[in-house]
Amino acid sequence: MTQRNASDRLKVRKRIPAAERRGSLIRAARKVFAERGFDGAKTSAIAEAAGVSEALLYRHFPSKRALYGAVLRQLIQTQNAVYDAIGSPAPSTESLVVVVSGYLRACVDPEQSSWREGLKVLLSSLAGDGTYAGTVYRRATGLTVEPLAAALSAARACGDIEGPALSPLHTAMFIEHVGTMISVASQLPHGSAPYEADLVRVVDDAIWFCCRGVGLNIAAITRCLAAVRNDVPRILGRPARKRRSATANP
Repeated sequence: MTQRNASDRLKVRKRIPAAERRGSLIRAARKVFAERGFDGAKTSAIAEAAGVSEALLYRHFPSKRALYGAVLRQLIQTQNAVYDAIGSPAPSTESLVVVVSGYLRACVDPEQSSWREGLKVLLSSLAGDGTYAGTVYRRATGLTVEPLAAALSAARACGDIEGPALSPLHTAMFIEHVGTMISVASQLPHGSAPYEADLVRVVDDAIWFCCRGVGLNIAAITRCLAAVRNDVPRILGRPARKRRSATANP
């Protein structure tokens, strides 16, 4: 009897606060949903990944759909944080290049694990009913298209962009598609990623690919990449500030 009471007291001492437990379940679920999609993710696998029983998982979330919704809400917060860290382009060629560069580098940044898992969830949504993907794209274009259009116009006005004018909406989405696919492909098991170089070279090539795709000439890209390395805050038109983490607990 005494031994059982001591065991019970030990369990009480080890009990994790509800908010912390909920956060750990969301993180585990995010990983499983990213790997298997909504239909393929089993609550038993999520519980195992979180190190809890399936019964405990259901005490925090009444259904897999409810847990999926919590994951998606957290990923929206992550999207906000990443976009805030990258910044919006000011109306200049340099700002356009630094934002394209910042976005593509964020897509492979190992410190942005929740963002990168979120991109895998995005692809699984596209393969499914597309509801979450549609929400992400609407929010992303709402945040980026207007400043991107101004930056493209400024770059064309000073002669840095040549050729036909592309739709700012399509430009934003094409760059997003490149970053998303590089991010997801780079998360494949070692040796499976379809690239012939390390990620530094892959991202450098992707930056050139996207910048040339929008019509920037070689001289402008070369000039801007050299200039932005040490002067990102000024080019973006905002003061220097500490980068906010996009991987904070929900």
